[in-house]
Amino acid sequence: MAGESELHKTLKKEACRWLFRMGYRCIAAEVPLRPLGIVDAVGTGVFRPFYNYLQLPRDVPQVCFIECKASRADFLRDIDGQEQTLFEASGRAPFKATSRRRRRRKHPRDLGKFRSCLAHPLANLHYVLAPAGMIQKRELPPRWGLLSCGEGGVNVIARPAWQEPACIEFVESAIARTLTADIYRADARAMNSINREIFGQQRDLAQRIRSTRPGIVLSPAHV
Repeated sequence: MAGESELHKTLKKEACRWLFRMGYRCIAAEVPLRPLGIVDAVGTGVFRPFYNYLQLPRDVPQVCFIECKASRADFLRDIDGQEQTLFEASGRAPFKATSRRRRRRKHPRDLGKFRSCLAHPLANLHYVLAPAGMIQKRELPPRWGLLSCGEGGVNVIARPAWQEPACIEFVESAIARTLTADIYRADARAMNSINREIFGQQRDLAQRIRSTRPGIVLSPAHV
């Protein structure tokens, strides 16, 4: 994402690695999920009996969301809902003359990402991932867990409460769209790289041609 800090990029990578280690097999970063916004890391999977979060004696599908916070300001901004408001505004249709009542019904008041995840339950588990010591347990939003990223890797500081229900098919389709878009962007970046290389070769060849000066070659009879 534009203007993203290196620490936030690192946290997203660590979040995806942690999800894989925990047993999730469908994983992606920066997944757009309306009306929640862009979720930093998302994982889905089916967990075996007694190995699922609830330790039930049957297979349990699980969806996990992780929000990465590189600074306290970022954490507090998500609680206030400012980023959520911007995300919702970006997806709105052009303004049309409608009654005030209709506009309010079409665009309900923003709840903020943390509360929106509970009001629109698309995942069973919700975590905040932050550098070690930046966020305390008492500061967590209700039902959210806390992951700490430090020298020893990612550790669970507070376990989240289980959320029902989860829309695993909807989330997996969003992950598929995100990964497909990443592939197309990667192809475009690779093609741009090839084009730059070809352009550089053509430029070097043109410079060599310009540096070549025609010379007069004398035959042996004129020597």
